[in-house]
Amino acid sequence: MTPPTGHWPVIGHEWAVEHLSRALTHGRMRHAYLITGPDQVGKTTLARAFAAALNCTGEPVPCGQCRACTLIAKDAHPDVTLIAAEAGGNTLKIDQVRALQQTLALRPFEARYRIVILRNFHQANPAAANALLKTLEEPAPNVVLLLTATSADLLLPTIVSRCQPLHLRPLPLQTVYQALVERWGASPEQAQTLARLSGGRIGWAIRALADPSLLALRHDALATLHTLLQSSRRERFALVERLPQDKGTLTEILGIWQSFWRDVLLAATGSQAPVTNYDYAGQITALALDAGPQKAERALLATNRTLDHLTRNANTRLALEVLALEYPGL
Repeated sequence: MTPPTGHWPVIGHEWAVEHLSRALTHGRMRHAYLITGPDQVGKTTLARAFAAALNCTGEPVPCGQCRACTLIAKDAHPDVTLIAAEAGGNTLKIDQVRALQQTLALRPFEARYRIVILRNFHQANPAAANALLKTLEEPAPNVVLLLTATSADLLLPTIVSRCQPLHLRPLPLQTVYQALVERWGASPEQAQTLARLSGGRIGWAIRALADPSLLALRHDALATLHTLLQSSRRERFALVERLPQDKGTLTEILGIWQSFWRDVLLAATGSQAPVTNYDYAGQITALALDAGPQKAERALLATNRTLDHLTRNANTRLALEVLALEYPGL
């Protein structure tokens, strides 16, 4: 297997690592970076690695062994803070940004840089996003902000314009397969299955290897989708009410439906591209023949919109009911 790029603890994304390494070497770091890409593709891992590289005291940088590197890997470094939506919620709030601003006003405790990783900043409410603007416009010395988001389109243009963008794409499936076998001890059969189902999202593949409940969730989500497509309008509304109310789980379910409809669209258009849900090939082919390319595309776009609405904190039940009505019937 190809090892993590250089000595950075990152699988793949070589171009991004090279870009950040070059900026570090030549002292041309920006005060803020925006790392975007699909869920669980490695955005936070890259952010932590860059934080370690900025504050590493060993060789080569990041060495992975010094105090700074080991504490950052455990999210325990006093000068490196990770901020995300509060547990049990799906929104990053203004109080969290205000607390961050107080922290950034202080000099680093022991490191060269005070660093904040703002994870999934597309979950920030408007007040929190606007509060961050002042920090981005008037950055303190020795402060680096690392924002992650699924898409720059979900953020205020004024925030995007003040950050150095880095867009991460899904990894080649062979890279995911090799990482699972050689670094995480998966059997070749496990790695083959998880690599294909991951769609190149290394984080999802690692989680699914450690937590079989993710595969069970996928099975249940696809069974629910099949039932939904065969149901009347009233039955669809009842089914939507029974879906989990936790937005994190709902986002996972809609992501599974999204990948399924993408496969259906590929089959409906006669594409030779490999499908993600290869173990449901029979259902994908049957649905592609029944729905055709127009209905498949409409269903995929509707799923994408619903995911976007949930990200923007729309009314969950209403968004799901609209989606249920937009899906074709079998």
